[in-house]
Formats: sequence, C-alpha cells, structure tokens
Amino acid sequence: MRVHGLTRFHTGDVPEGRRLAAWEEHNERSLVGLRADPIGHGRFEGAEVNLTLPRLQLARVTGSPHVVGRDAARIATSPADGVVVYFALAGHGRFEHRDGSADVGPGQALVCDADQPFRRAFADGLTELVLKAPRDVLRESAGRRGLAHPLVLGCDGAGSPHGNALVRTVAAALRGSAEWDTLEAAVLDLLPAVLGGRPSDAGHLAAAHAFIAAQLADPALSAGRIAGAVGISERQLSRLFARSGESVPQAVLAARLDAARGFLRDPAHVRTSLAEIARRHGFRSPAHFSRSYRARFGTTPSAERRVPSA
Repeated sequence: MRVHGLTRFHTGDVPEGRRLAAWEEHNERSLVGLRADPIGHGRFEGAEVNLTLPRLQLARVTGSPHVVGRDAARIATSPADGVVVYFALAGHGRFEHRDGSADVGPGQALVCDADQPFRRAFADGLTELVLKAPRDVLRESAGRRGLAHPLVLGCDGAGSPHGNALVRTVAAALRGSAEWDTLEAAVLDLLPAVLGGRPSDAGHLAAAHAFIAAQLADPALSAGRIAGAVGISERQLSRLFARSGESVPQAVLAARLDAARGFLRDPAHVRTSLAEIARRHGFRSPAHFSRSYRARFGTTPSAERRVPSA
C-alpha cells in the first residue's frame, strides 16, 4: 500500500511459499534486483519502506537471517545503473566482492557499484537504510559515474559528521518528517563526502549541525572543534552559519534547547532532575539553562514539564 508517498512492503502479507520470490520482485521494482536465500531452516521475514524521489531512491530494510547477491546474469537482466550506499543500523553483515571481503556493522556504511557482482550475508538479520543514486546524478553531484572499488566508512557519531548527517537526512526522508525536495537536495549536498569527494557548502553546514547534535552534552563545544571535525576553517564555518541567519554559538544554544525541550516533554524522563537535564545538554548551571530556556520558549523548564505533549 502507499502512505504519504511511501511504499511499504512486508513478507507477512504474502503466502509463506512466495515470500522470498515476492521479496526479490519487490526489490527489483523498488531498489536493486537481488537473489535472496534464507540462512538456516527458519522462515524468512522482511519489511521494507521505500521512497522514490525525482533523482534518488531510498529505503529502510529489515530482514531475518538471509543472503542476497547480484551475479553477472542478474546484473545483465536487471541493471541498477548506479551506486548504492547501505547504512547499517542493526546486525552485522559480510560483504564479498571480486577483490575481497569486508565486515560491516552498525555505525558503518557500505558504498558499492550495484552493477559489479557482490554477495551480502546477514547471519543475525539486519536493519539498514539504503540510498541508490543513478550514474547521471553521481556525475552532477560528485563528478563521477561510479566506484572502482567498494568502500566501508564510518557514519556514526562525532568522528564522521558528513556521514552522520547523511544518515539523519535519509532517515528523516523515510519518516516523511520534512519536505522531500529539500531532503533530496540535502542528500545530494552530502553524497560527495561518502564517495571521497568534497561536499558543497550546504553539505558542510549539514555536517556541522550533525556534529553539534552528537556533542551537545559537552559544555566546551566550540566553533574551533566543530570546524576541525567538518574539515574547514573556523572562519569558513562562521561564514556558512552567518548565511543561514545565525552565529555558531547561537546554533549550538538553539540545538541544546530544542533537544532539552524534547527531553522535558518525554514522560520517560519525568523523574530526571532539572539540574541533570541541564548537565546532559551542555549547560554549565541550572540557572543558565533556565534563563536561556525562558528566552527561547517564553516559559521555564519546570513549567514545560507540566505541559502535556500534543
């Protein structure tokens, strides 16, 4: 069925004897044509959310233990004509290709040319995000049409802000939580970084925001640290934020306050003290937290906690 432009598929909606075949057919239509085989004697279960944008295809995939592959025959009958990025969220996978093999786990991304033979095995199942970019789009955004060799990259946490920003953007698109045209443009701004190229200014700005989000708890977070993580000068970073209408310190403070507001409104944290919430979000004192919160939202943290979430 289609919900808000997203296509959803689940093997539970298919007769058991047809599940693997239906999984293969769905992926050939919506992403990349693959042969799928179960591991062990358990029945295969898989779910997929797909989003086709004007220039990109995105997916969130969950599956029980199985193996997938693309051999020369399948590539000939079902060419992908592009590069695929797999962002591992849960489960470890073994990736085998003509030049070797690699293990890929949560917090990593696998980038490969989908028209080169490969095999992927998931002994414990998987959850991953997938980004497929056609060759003409790669040429426009990254100045290349493919990859000579597969890449395995970090894409989680403060050590890889561009990759982290890309994961966040793909996930947001698949949640339907923002304008898809805007999100597609953001993905294209960040894509060169995972292909070994130089991101655009917009890509650097997105990476800076991702680094800030990953480091909110550190009260010593500074423009110099953010710039160093993104790989640009502090002056260039300040220019990028100024173009977006705020300074770097303003962006850091806004991110801390927005995150703290979400924390306060979550019933799971009702017993967490305001002092602890302030500390977790990088404020040096509860008083500074309270003053800043009132200035941004027109209310105090304690009053916010009593307001039921919408």
